[in-house]
Amino acid sequence: MKKQKEIKKIPAIINCDPGIDDAIALIMAIKSDLIDVKLITTDLGNVSTEQAGQNTLNILELIGADDIPVACGEGKCLEIERPRVAVHGKTGLGSYVFPKNSRKLLKGDAVDIMYQTIMAEEEKTTLICLSPPTNIAKMLLKYPDAKDKIERLVFMVGSIEQLKRGALPYAEFNVAGDPEASKAILKSKVKLEIVPMEMGHTAYLDWQDVFKTKNMNFVGSVLENLYREYKDRHVKNGIATHDSCAIAYITNPEIFKVEPVKVDIRYYDKLGTGVFVMNFDKTPNALTCTEIDIKKFKKLYFKMLKKCK
Repeated sequence: MKKQKEIKKIPAIINCDPGIDDAIALIMAIKSDLIDVKLITTDLGNVSTEQAGQNTLNILELIGADDIPVACGEGKCLEIERPRVAVHGKTGLGSYVFPKNSRKLLKGDAVDIMYQTIMAEEEKTTLICLSPPTNIAKMLLKYPDAKDKIERLVFMVGSIEQLKRGALPYAEFNVAGDPEASKAILKSKVKLEIVPMEMGHTAYLDWQDVFKTKNMNFVGSVLENLYREYKDRHVKNGIATHDSCAIAYITNPEIFKVEPVKVDIRYYDKLGTGVFVMNFDKTPNALTCTEIDIKKFKKLYFKMLKKCK
């Protein structure tokens, strides 16, 4: 009988702000056969870093992955604090009441713990950012030697929308929440791979998918409950899947079309913040996804759910 080939997992750190779409992404990453989640750090985004940390512990408990360490960031932007809009309910995970969780968050700041985790790994680590990238920017600024131990940064951020001259862009949440942090990451020249918001708007879960989710198992029923309070102005007839598209890009890059792109930060007074500007005609400094195979993405999503109880 032939021995089954051992799958080599990708060592990864996930920076997030759960957030309902973060919850789906965390489950997809942890249930994947290809990603070895070494650490989860929480950043200021949908909710406070502490609430995001508790949300993360609840998600891990839900899927029986309570051995993964979780650390909170400082909860302050790199330079300028900006107002945020809550679209995931009061706690960040709708109105669902999770059972009391006895697990504790790691003591210490996520920036230092992220650095220590990266440096302790023999292989280079893939960073996955599903939130404003404040923790990652602070880590690269404080510990520039970490860059040599980072394989790449896969960042759910920005928009590939090509605007007419003078048009005001949409302020995508992850860059608008802390554009100075995104700017610091661009300056660091870490290898950057972008999964823009259009992927999650294209490969959204329609109501039939949500009904199927609810009836698959207990985890599916919890997700359906969370979906009831998930608001996204771009998806009127279903649930956007932004963050889980970033996980799918790592595990199954063949379902995406990817192009080189030049990314800059541009500030708009009318928006009160900055946005990613993507130019496909200039010398590139990143890669970005431009298309996604919707059917294959949904197949991955339901494959993930089947691994849950």
